[in-house]
Amino acid sequence: MLNEELKELAIQLNLNNLRDNLDDYLLNAEQSNISYCEFLKNVFKMEIEEREAKKYKMRLKKASLPYHKDFSDFDFNFQKSISKKKINILCEMQWVDRLFKLILLGPPGIGKTRIMISLGVEALKKGYDVYFVSMTDLIDILKYRKDSYKYNLLYKRILNTQVLLLDEIGYLPISKEEANLFFQLISKLDEKVAMVITSNKTFSEWTEFLGDPALATAVLDRLSFRCEIFNLTGNSYRLEKRGEYTKFSVN
Repeated sequence: MLNEELKELAIQLNLNNLRDNLDDYLLNAEQSNISYCEFLKNVFKMEIEEREAKKYKMRLKKASLPYHKDFSDFDFNFQKSISKKKINILCEMQWVDRLFKLILLGPPGIGKTRIMISLGVEALKKGYDVYFVSMTDLIDILKYRKDSYKYNLLYKRILNTQVLLLDEIGYLPISKEEANLFFQLISKLDEKVAMVITSNKTFSEWTEFLGDPALATAVLDRLSFRCEIFNLTGNSYRLEKRGEYTKFSVN
């Protein structure tokens, strides 16, 4: 049959979406009475959309996000330190193309990581490679990458990503050796990788957890170049919403 021949040709041309949906496309074309050009345009458009969807899924998997959330359900009434207009501007991703760093500072629970992950999702949608890592996991990667194949792969992924999401800087103290490894990484990434960073420490407190004033100055000097800082305020979202969850009972 002609349909089977067309499917075989689609396989040879690596048009997998056309192969899987040819019968539906032909039926829709007959019912809609569209032109040959319109039919071909629709076929090619669906093929491109299918390929882009697969690429997005691959990028999403490699990103290692702890969860997947965009800004569609973000509560701007709760977190008023950053406006919806500003978020929309950031979602245009000019800061990524210009290799900027976005630093979100503020106490726990006010939405820093949520904003970071949603920016990461928007970057993924626009075709950028993204990688998420907590500061604790990053230190392990830096310390053990020379002795671990797994950590070495993760280290290379960090170096080769386009957008690095670095979460929870300053939540736990680090040793001087670890601080030096962190500084070396930041130096390698500077002006090569766009970053979003969250921290519960103000810059004046970074000396304490890095353990060395000179090293803290050097790190901040690199991070503050091509940088926009957001000082987020407010109460913990989890504490504010705790009452809603405690109403649930299995009895």
